[in-house]
Amino acid sequence: MRAFFDELRRRKVLKVGIAYLVGAWLVLQLADVIFPAMHLPDWSMSLVLGVLVVGLPLALVLSWVFDITPRGIEKTEGKPAVKSPTSGVIETTEKMPSVAVLPFVDMSPDHDNEYFADGLTEELLGVLSRAGGMRVASRTSSFAFKGKNADIKTVSETLNVAHIVEGSVRKSGNLLRITGQLIEAATDSHLWSSTYDRELDDIFAIQDEIASQIASALQVQLAPRHPEHPTTEDVRAYDLYLRGNSFYRSLGIKNTRRAMHMYEEAIEIDPAYGLAWAGLAMSNATLALLFMVEGEDRTAAVEAAQAAARRASELDPECAITHLARGMTLNADCRPEEAEVEFASAIEYDPQLHEAHYQYARAAYMQGRMKKAAALFEKAVEVDPDDYGSSLLLSSVYRSLGQPGKQQATIMRGTALVEKHLEKHPNDARALALGAAAMQANGNIEKAELWAERALAVDPDNESTLYNIACTYSLAGKFDKAMDLIERCIHSTSWIKRDSDLDPLRELPRFKAFVKSLE
Repeated sequence: MRAFFDELRRRKVLKVGIAYLVGAWLVLQLADVIFPAMHLPDWSMSLVLGVLVVGLPLALVLSWVFDITPRGIEKTEGKPAVKSPTSGVIETTEKMPSVAVLPFVDMSPDHDNEYFADGLTEELLGVLSRAGGMRVASRTSSFAFKGKNADIKTVSETLNVAHIVEGSVRKSGNLLRITGQLIEAATDSHLWSSTYDRELDDIFAIQDEIASQIASALQVQLAPRHPEHPTTEDVRAYDLYLRGNSFYRSLGIKNTRRAMHMYEEAIEIDPAYGLAWAGLAMSNATLALLFMVEGEDRTAAVEAAQAAARRASELDPECAITHLARGMTLNADCRPEEAEVEFASAIEYDPQLHEAHYQYARAAYMQGRMKKAAALFEKAVEVDPDDYGSSLLLSSVYRSLGQPGKQQATIMRGTALVEKHLEKHPNDARALALGAAAMQANGNIEKAELWAERALAVDPDNESTLYNIACTYSLAGKFDKAMDLIERCIHSTSWIKRDSDLDPLRELPRFKAFVKSLE
């Protein structure tokens, strides 16, 4: 009976029944007043009552069979099947709209505005993900199709969504042409499409308008923008912020410094731009955390991160990105307990913020809290299933916990994601380096060596690359090569004390002497 009533609610039969009874009562009240004034016979009232009684079951039957949608009256779909856990995603019996926003294509004359098109895509993802009653594919999942000519059906099946948003951006000077369309994958039909010919100053209004049109077509309610979160109204600052994000996500010490420069220029234009301050804090913290800048340079990076994070908190204390920046800064300053509070706050404000789960997991790992790190990396993988970094670091955690079955499964998954990523980005040093260590751990020695050599050729001075290749050599038994790289890139013991990839080195006199020198 419970399942039957759930199905009545899903098909809106109960709502229709209640609405019908209310409407029938109003009709009878009007008839009782109007019929005598018109001198109609007494049996007229009985006729109206009889029609209303007969109409009730008819209305209920029609509401069971048909739905009123933006496309008109359609037959109600049957109860959705519940997929087995092994199939990947478990559907609920409640019909929920689902959508993926594919990266907008840069159609500018010089094709030099990809960062701007990506920024528009990310903004739409952020706004739509805050809508109630709708599932939105993650950024990494959607961006996996960037530059590919995959058909709508393939994208829909791969991302397990019913609707696809795609579009293009053409930017020339201060002029913009943005096209967007919402496609129903099952029928390959357009539910909405539009073209905007505006000036650059109108970009924020265009973003809101596109998101609103998509939400309307899918019959969901957008959450209002938070006016208490200060952003910028200066498109020059916004443009620089998007450039900074593009460099920051590209990783590497050079790109991180370029990102810092972009954020600093954005702040010069708009000193009250909270997100730019947060970006500047994260960039400086990344220098200290990943590239292990030694001595005065590392101290300067941490101090710069602290100042920027403090300003971001003053401007926007309730923003998830602000708390993420503070957490990364505190972690870089070797204050893991305080960092943990900030990462948890970032997740509370935005549970789908993958970077918060990822950085929280790294902080737990550096403290040697492997069970906590495993749970957090697992959540990071759940939030963003296509992030190879979380999967590969999780496999290392499982090795430390003595869980070979889970370790093997995550290595297989992570290396598959790396190979998929390298199809589009064959010279991504981070993917090659992380993938090489995973391939070595998985016994694929030939590919591990090939990827290690490619990573070193692409980015020979990147300390993160050197470290991950050192892990590969450690697992391969090439201890001298591993130590040569470690001595070039490690200036802190917090990570190497925990990393199970380096276990083969720990009894070596050279390794022990190196660790002692750091301490």
